[in-house]
Amino acid sequence: MSYQSEHKLMKPVLDLARQLDIATNPHPSAIFEAGNGGFQVWCTPQDHPQGWNGISMIAGAFCKPCAYVGSVLWKWDGEHIVGLQLETAAYVLAEQKPLAFCDVKNRPGGYTRESIFNRPDDIAWLKEKVTWLFDTAGIPLDLLPFDYEGKPEPEPGHWVLAYYTAPGDEYVVIVSPESNPEMFRREGYHLVSTLEIGNAVDFPEDTVLRPDENFYEGEVEPDEGPLVEQYENAARLGDDSWLEAAYEDRISGLEE
Repeated sequence: MSYQSEHKLMKPVLDLARQLDIATNPHPSAIFEAGNGGFQVWCTPQDHPQGWNGISMIAGAFCKPCAYVGSVLWKWDGEHIVGLQLETAAYVLAEQKPLAFCDVKNRPGGYTRESIFNRPDDIAWLKEKVTWLFDTAGIPLDLLPFDYEGKPEPEPGHWVLAYYTAPGDEYVVIVSPESNPEMFRREGYHLVSTLEIGNAVDFPEDTVLRPDENFYEGEVEPDEGPLVEQYENAARLGDDSWLEAAYEDRISGLEE
């Protein structure tokens, strides 16, 4: 087998993916976007991975509302295709269900940019669609195992800095790993942004922190000018002619 024969083997799959193009084919099964070494897979409001309920989708440049789920690439070993590399990225979940999201029962949920890749539910759905595409194209998947990286486990000690504002007021909360920022939003305030932070064990968790509390900014004295310095020196020496002498020097130009 060579590169050419391997590509020829996959040609029926790519041909079918091009027929079922998400951009031009309104059929419900048309959720693919073919490339040279693989294809992308999109979902629709009627056919999507588990956990995508309630997600808003638009058509954009495509012929029907949809959202990107993942890609399938040929996995090469030398001149041979030995598997199918799967990658999923649920960008729409991070956009529409961010970390501060709570469901209808007010249970914490939501996603970050780090938690949307290779979700088990997305991988399972993608496998189903890829298997259907290969079977329909008449290409067996027995010798082409799926390959993908598992979803990374969240690191312990995951804190979030949450920023809330209301007309004329604001506050921040360092949210502990087991809590959700929405739990600390006061009535009339809006959760403006969240920032993931590393180790926050030395700071008060789940406690309102205001800019005008818990610290004191000392008054900053202005830089002293030359007359102030002369006055302080004269005061220490008991000399009251310092001001007259200073202005005589300026008028006569002796300072120049």
